Amino acid sequence: MTTPKADVTLVTDPRFMGGTASAFLADITALSRAGLRLGLRLVRSRGFFQPEDPDNPALTALAERSDIIIDPDSSNCLFLHNPQVFGHAQAGHLPVSAFGRCDRLFMVAHHPPFLGDGALCYDPLSTTRSAERLVVRGVRAEWLPVSGLVRAQLRSFQPFLLLSEEDWVNTFDTAEWQPQRPKLAAGPLVIGRHGRANADKWPDDPRAIAASLPVGPQVRVHVLGAEAKAFEALGVTHEAWRIDPFGSLSPRAYLDGLDVFSYFYSARWAEAFGRTIAEAMLMGVRCILDPRLEQTFGPHAIYCQPADVAKVLNEIRQSPDLHRDAAAAAQEWARATLDLATVIPRLARLRATPPSRRGMAPRAVPPLTTLRKLVGFHRRSMTSNVPSEGA
Repeated sequence: MTTPKADVTLVTDPRFMGGTASAFLADITALSRAGLRLGLRLVRSRGFFQPEDPDNPALTALAERSDIIIDPDSSNCLFLHNPQVFGHAQAGHLPVSAFGRCDRLFMVAHHPPFLGDGALCYDPLSTTRSAERLVVRGVRAEWLPVSGLVRAQLRSFQPFLLLSEEDWVNTFDTAEWQPQRPKLAAGPLVIGRHGRANADKWPDDPRAIAASLPVGPQVRVHVLGAEAKAFEALGVTHEAWRIDPFGSLSPRAYLDGLDVFSYFYSARWAEAFGRTIAEAMLMGVRCILDPRLEQTFGPHAIYCQPADVAKVLNEIRQSPDLHRDAAAAAQEWARATLDLATVIPRLARLRATPPSRRGMAPRAVPPLTTLRKLVGFHRRSMTSNVPSEGA
């Protein structure tokens, strides 16, 4: 039986739990509010997730909604969320043309192809071919980076890649992110960050972790989501920190209790967007970030090394009005740029603008290095039991 044609169909693996899932759900909300006919496909990829990884209840619950078409035969636009589950090693078990017909096919790149240490974690070129076999023949896959950092990396594969002129940034229901307390007021500053204790998401040196969240007479540290035992295993002194387990506080309530948000991560990692940072900005919290994030957040944060955080906090304490104004400007930028209301006009621009193969803008990785990484990546995949894309 033929299903109705969807205006937009979104596809991903139901086991995503972090930024990909949150961005996917936000897109669903924005498109639904606009009254579009929504399609949904939840596909179980192979090799990227572990067999014991559970489904995300928020994603699987979408299949119960009466306003969503499940597995439509055709769509005006088909969005594949996260290339790490659509490479041949992950999606090659799906039948040819499994996703039916579509007028436009988009790959939303929630992760850059290169990690922080230069390792290639998926091949955009073979992933493109794998994605194109999932739809009726003749439609080319167009890549949508979620940030400037991802865009610069994807440019390294041009002219062999169709790259949209439009970034597909994360969005938020900004009406739900309303601070209730003034920040940078009198008294000790409260600094923190939230997220699980994934080693890639924290600095490699325990001294850098401690320096990024410095304890002092006028500084309190509050961490959400990363268990104390994880810091103990890393050799990080945390006795003076307040650490709340994952799920014990809502992110909004937690962020509203901070004055400063500190975010630094491993040299091996490449942060594609930084959803938790955007949330902090929406709550009016001043952000101190890893310099690699400047491509995404521009002038709306302070960038330094972990060792310099204590000095930056002292500067904030000496000029609270200046930094309160800067935090308010960052909040205004986030509300204007990342609200759900931006999705529909962005979709209209996307459909009206053809993608580009030109690749004339700066690339993150030189062509010869990219070629060498591709050769090494596929050589490893042939001699390893680990699937190539997403390995």
